[in-house]
Amino acid sequence: MRLNACPVKTMSKKIKNIPLSNSTVSRRIKDMSNDIEATINERIKKNPFFSIQVDESTDVSDLSILLVIARYLNVKELEENILLCYPLTKRCTVEGIFNAIQDYFCGNEIDWAKLCGVCTDGGKSMSGCYKGLRCHIKIVVPHVAWSHCCIHIQCLAAKPLPDLLKEVLNQSVKVVNFIKANSTNLCVETWADYILSYFCTQK
Repeated sequence: MRLNACPVKTMSKKIKNIPLSNSTVSRRIKDMSNDIEATINERIKKNPFFSIQVDESTDVSDLSILLVIARYLNVKELEENILLCYPLTKRCTVEGIFNAIQDYFCGNEIDWAKLCGVCTDGGKSMSGCYKGLRCHIKIVVPHVAWSHCCIHIQCLAAKPLPDLLKEVLNQSVKVVNFIKANSTNLCVETWADYILSYFCTQK
């Protein structure tokens, strides 16, 4: 049996003729996202223990975003995946952060008792023993271990740097932030041939 090769132009015309609604791509992306989320939740449920890293930050539109990253064992390897990325539209409080995590765990039938570790930054709203998120989680899971985010510790360690080293570090941070925030502008200013690629580099 011989198969005739289909020209590329003919294939592209046939694909263009397939009717697609405006929301087809967004619906497919949502389906894939739901599938990934369901897979992660199932892996967490099958594990005897798992840990999370919690961070709350504000984006460019002054909207508070709650980010929860889960670490669990998949077969014989440790995996880290984003478990929850939730906008806190109301006033951002410790109770709001805890309730968001609580609602997600209950909605996806994730057992609090399997939580063995929590990692946060050193802010009082997160690591406070009496009124912080740590206190709220300890009430539900008394045995949970608490750890301090190493990146936050590194930021604290960088504060007493000598002026010469601090100047170099600050300049490096400005360059990285500029590239991340204005990647297209960077391409234009460096006379790059293509300005649509992110994190463009010119030699």
